[in-house]
Amino acid sequence: MEGHRERLRQRFLRAGIRGFTERESLELLLTYACPRKDTRLLSAALLEKFGGLSSTLRQSPANLQTVEGVGPQTAVLISLVLSIAHQSAAPEAKKIKITGPEVVREYLCSRLGNQRRERFCAFLLDQDNTLLSEADLEFGTVDRATVHPRNLLEKVIAHNATGVILVHNHPGGRLEASPQDVSLTKALSRLGDELGFRVLDHFIVTDSGVMSLRERGLL
Repeated sequence: MEGHRERLRQRFLRAGIRGFTERESLELLLTYACPRKDTRLLSAALLEKFGGLSSTLRQSPANLQTVEGVGPQTAVLISLVLSIAHQSAAPEAKKIKITGPEVVREYLCSRLGNQRRERFCAFLLDQDNTLLSEADLEFGTVDRATVHPRNLLEKVIAHNATGVILVHNHPGGRLEASPQDVSLTKALSRLGDELGFRVLDHFIVTDSGVMSLRERGLL
């Protein structure tokens, strides 16, 4: 077994991941968490249960541990891979200037597309549309009724922001706005009109893409 593992490592050192099957890639990764288990069988079991490498890497540690042979250490390692990749690909928030919806889409895909818990946040902008901060308003199972206007107002005041882009994700959900999403967006937009900041848009993010309420005529 150790000879097979070493051959996989040497293949990777010589040519990178090129030529590896999905099972071999996952198998090599698992050797660093499972020093005494047959990672060939375990990688095959994971790929069969979750339908491929991409889906396996997107699973939560709890889901991964439903596969026999996957313990906490292995689950964290698998889950960590994609999270680190997205973190390294994401640009630093303070260097981003929002020049249009496509800039927001690119940023959101790297920040929220892979998150497994629902998150409702606000991008706070200055008068030049430079991103000042990314502020969480709610995290977890988000009930639109619990997103209080004062939470947003506190963040706007703290950062001296003049523009706001609302964002939330639908993990595994449909790429569309609910009536509650539209109602909340309009309420926060009215608040901004009264208090001197602009709600520029509200984006919804899923694994399959990003939707703008303004582009859909809902704001």
